[in-house]
Amino acid sequence: MTLTAEVTRHELERLSVSEIDESAVKNAAGPYRRHYVRVSVATTIAYTRDGSDVPKTGHSSDLGGGGVRLATDEDLPLGSVLMLRFPLPTAEREVVVRGRIVLSFYNAEDRRYMHGIAFTSIDPRDQEEIVRYVASEVQRQAVDDDENEPSTE
Repeated sequence: MTLTAEVTRHELERLSVSEIDESAVKNAAGPYRRHYVRVSVATTIAYTRDGSDVPKTGHSSDLGGGGVRLATDEDLPLGSVLMLRFPLPTAEREVVVRGRIVLSFYNAEDRRYMHGIAFTSIDPRDQEEIVRYVASEVQRQAVDDDENEPSTE
């Protein structure tokens, strides 16, 4: 079963709330074989490259239990290892993870470099908090979509 961040009414009808919470978020399939669904999340991310003490700032555009898309002003090489720190709306503390750049491209419209980061080291509690947050966002988006759909009556 494929579940994306934009849940259609048809997909929602096939999933119960508990399935979204527990299994679908972790078992998404697709051409990139992600293990976790991602949702749009705009937050500031502090990052440092392996071997550097100089912190820099980027911004997320999406987040999931297995990774994040990071927008930066610098072109970071594919395979680079980063230490990331960022807030999560539902967490009381910052999430700190280590990740590797697995996708990188220049977004001409935004004039920024976009980097797909796969988490390589994350506290399991932080990962579960991210998964719960993503599941709640998927549900919220599905409800919003349902409420905005024109009535057939």
